[in-house]
Amino acid sequence: MSQPQASQRQATPAELNRYTSTFHDVALLAAIACPVLALLPPRKLDIFTVVLVGTTVYSGNYLVREQSGRSIWQHVRGGRREPLLHEQQTSLPIPPTEQANLSKELQHARHETQRTHIKGSEGGRTVTEELQATQSQRDAWKAQREKEIQDDLDVGKGFGEMITDQIWEVWNWGKGRDDEDD
Repeated sequence: MSQPQASQRQATPAELNRYTSTFHDVALLAAIACPVLALLPPRKLDIFTVVLVGTTVYSGNYLVREQSGRSIWQHVRGGRREPLLHEQQTSLPIPPTEQANLSKELQHARHETQRTHIKGSEGGRTVTEELQATQSQRDAWKAQREKEIQDDLDVGKGFGEMITDQIWEVWNWGKGRDDEDD
């Protein structure tokens, strides 16, 4: 005698809504509680901590995917949006209209125009002119910095002392150590 198998029934939209809401709440709670639990004493790297970190990453990934339609990895790689499972079941694909395509092409053309011409005080400058100006400024700064390093080496300073002088100058908003001695 074999047991009759239960028939597979589809979830109602209300059940699906309740499921996604509950899963969202659990993911939000886990994304907050797991790092807090991992930081409580005694702080040590064991299997419990690894599970908490994994749960935090999984919850954060779920929340990001729920919000944007793309996982964290897809954001890093630049992948396209894929709908969640419950979105796939309830929504039908809508083909883009001709107006949307024209709007997208117009926006792309505007972006290209803005990218190729940068408005300056002396009129429009192309991107290549702007890049050449930036490159020449960078080269001038490098030459000046190399001269300063060579001067410090000629005086007898070591690289450690030059580094600490740079840190001191940044920390004190451009005042060197010699300025403070005066």
